[in-house]
Amino acid sequence: MKLLFKKNGSSDTSLPSPSKEPRDRQFGMIENISKPQVYSYHTRRVLRPDNERSVIQEDSDYLSSISRARRWFMLIGLLILLGAVIDGLRVGNQPQIVIIQPAGYNYMPHNLNQYRAATVKAIDSSFLNRFKLTLSSSNIATKLEEEFPEIAHAAVDLKLIGTEPTVYIQLVKPALIYVSAVGKSYLVNGDGIVIGSTSILPPSKVNQLPRVNSINSLAIKDGTQVLTSSNVTFIQIVQQALSAKGIVITKMELVPMAEELDVYPGGVGYYVKFNLHETDALQQIGTYLATVATLKNKNITPSQYINVMVDGRAYYK
Repeated sequence: MKLLFKKNGSSDTSLPSPSKEPRDRQFGMIENISKPQVYSYHTRRVLRPDNERSVIQEDSDYLSSISRARRWFMLIGLLILLGAVIDGLRVGNQPQIVIIQPAGYNYMPHNLNQYRAATVKAIDSSFLNRFKLTLSSSNIATKLEEEFPEIAHAAVDLKLIGTEPTVYIQLVKPALIYVSAVGKSYLVNGDGIVIGSTSILPPSKVNQLPRVNSINSLAIKDGTQVLTSSNVTFIQIVQQALSAKGIVITKMELVPMAEELDVYPGGVGYYVKFNLHETDALQQIGTYLATVATLKNKNITPSQYINVMVDGRAYYK
């Protein structure tokens, strides 16, 4: 067996010796492949050109301006809507007046402008009446009824759309004609209150109403109470009942301080005394008719009056 060895100066025919390089450099390629890469913004950030940054800034400013404009438009729209809502809740000062006439009548004690002015005055009496939600319709209607005795009923209506209220005025039916001591004639309602002059009615309607004369010199104007409601009812019943019996009444007179109504039938030389204090007019009328029949059977004709003021009794003269 021969041993191989290197001689000085001879060619190197032995195997290469292991590399003296560090281990990490020998396997650096493998480590670089297997080790995960970590991204770093500061080390990997790519700088944008100046012109590109300028375009982005302009786009951002444009979008911001659009956003601000939209907010302004929304704010203006909300203010307009709020103003429209507030205006829709406001009550106007030009109310529409609707007159409702009683059956068979067509009269106007006051014109529409007078009713409208009174309505506006009633609305202005309270700040709360300037808005639909706080308007006191009943209070306004009451004020109108108190100011105008010819109003039987008033109502205020507010529509959802629009600001002007509609006022419905139901006029009362005249009950009778009251003639003062100086000869002036007035229309009286069922409560005995003067509602106006007879000149507001056509003559045909005036002639259909009971007429009662008074010797009282009381100063009379619209709204003056000249009779009680029971007095009015009593006079109406007397007129209707005697007319139904074919008795024509030529005159009726009130005797002040006596609660007395003197009725003058046509074609006879006497009058009949009725007691206004007693509200049962039909009983007194019945007494009067029975008395007339009894006196006729006896061929007696009163020369002055028949008195039925005492309940169930009659006197004549």
